[in-house]
Amino acid sequence: MVRLALLGPAAGVLVLAGCAGTWDKVSSRKFREAPLHAMFGSDDPMTVLRTKVEGNERAEAMRQLKEPAQNGGTAQEQDEALQILGTAATSDLSPILRTAAVDALGRFQDPRVVKMLIAAYHSADGMPSDPARTSGGIEQAGGRRSDLSDPLSVLGPVGFEPAYVSTVRSRTATALSQTNSPEAVAFLASVAAGGGKKDGDEVDTTDRDVRSAAVCGLGQMRKPEAVTALARVLKDESGRDVVLAQNAHIGLKELTGKDLPADPEQWNQVIQAGAQVQPEPNAFQRAVGLVTK
Repeated sequence: MVRLALLGPAAGVLVLAGCAGTWDKVSSRKFREAPLHAMFGSDDPMTVLRTKVEGNERAEAMRQLKEPAQNGGTAQEQDEALQILGTAATSDLSPILRTAAVDALGRFQDPRVVKMLIAAYHSADGMPSDPARTSGGIEQAGGRRSDLSDPLSVLGPVGFEPAYVSTVRSRTATALSQTNSPEAVAFLASVAAGGGKKDGDEVDTTDRDVRSAAVCGLGQMRKPEAVTALARVLKDESGRDVVLAQNAHIGLKELTGKDLPADPEQWNQVIQAGAQVQPEPNAFQRAVGLVTK
């Protein structure tokens, strides 16, 4: 029943960038049992993730979780946090919890998160990756169980609605951009170009929203390869998709500091000359830039 509640009233959370509001708190079981603590108290995120099963509480804990390795935690605590988040991001039965886990992984500096996020992208359809795991009708996911063998199960059909898949993949693209790793750049370049599909897919299921998220993510990655990928998108989408081409152009100017028009040929010349990525502007530089625009 918890899962049904998450996929119903809480579905709007996906659209609102995963922010938990007052309604999530007052509608939770925790509020009914201890209203004051639910509204004003705060449990340790890792304690919640170890012991709680209610979706709202787990999602909120993921949003509050700080990376142990960067905040005085032990190697064991780091491994545990990654295991919990990686499992939730790739196999939880709720897309709400998957996005919360993906967002949390995007805040981690641990190099292991890149492979976890790529796996989360590929498994965003909500389908079980290993049919053997569902033998007997039970699959473990995020600490909960699902009767996948019964077509009349109260959980409904296996797999997420396309809108959920798009949201999870878009948020995963954003999280990957925060890692700034070469592997993440290469993967987002493939997604931005219209690839990034699962092995064996007959049809490229990468939709425009996901590609747009990948393009925007590349525009935040301080790597020469990101400049090359954005120039490719600008060339391919000029005259075809205004939004993708515009986002690629914005990213190119942001990364290189060059105020060139959205002309693929001019940007190709920049690439051929060896594009130099500018350091990320600080808060003061960004404020000055906003004032002078």
